[in-house]
Amino acid sequence: MSGLSVDAGELRERLEVLALRETTPGVWSWEPVRRTWGKVTVDGKSNLFSAVGIGARNAALVVRKQELSLRYGMRWRGQHLFLTQITELDRTHLSLSAALVELADCEMDGIAFPGVLTEKYNKWVQPEPYSVSQLTYVLVTPPEIRLQRGGLVTVNGTNYEVQVAHTMDPNKMEYEIVRTEDL
Repeated sequence: MSGLSVDAGELRERLEVLALRETTPGVWSWEPVRRTWGKVTVDGKSNLFSAVGIGARNAALVVRKQELSLRYGMRWRGQHLFLTQITELDRTHLSLSAALVELADCEMDGIAFPGVLTEKYNKWVQPEPYSVSQLTYVLVTPPEIRLQRGGLVTVNGTNYEVQVAHTMDPNKMEYEIVRTEDL
């Protein structure tokens, strides 16, 4: 606990608390659970929401104490907030860190779901007599979504091969996905 006091007048940003739900069989989406007021500060820091991908812009939030975990998401001004840290600020408020991310439309084996795509690294190889570019990204999904290694996942209409699965975090899954193209 920090001992800092929060002025209720500072909590003037409208936020939606989101939970992942299967809205119809095989279709998952972030659905509003409730609305809440909060203070949102977008700072110049990077939020490393992925253990193997690059970060995104960080948002620091203060909200009234409520049921909340890292399995929830939030929506602020139409932007998805990927929660990465929740701490008790005082007896009535929570301090949150979140990555401002764009949701990607994903599909694998007839299951549609939201994911977050981030860069890992680009690899360039020059086999003879032409060049090939191998693009490697990290796809972060809610823990309810499990992808098959070696399978194909479609992200925003483009097919990628799922090569590596990082599944030890109870709040998210991370998959290294690859696409190879001729240059």
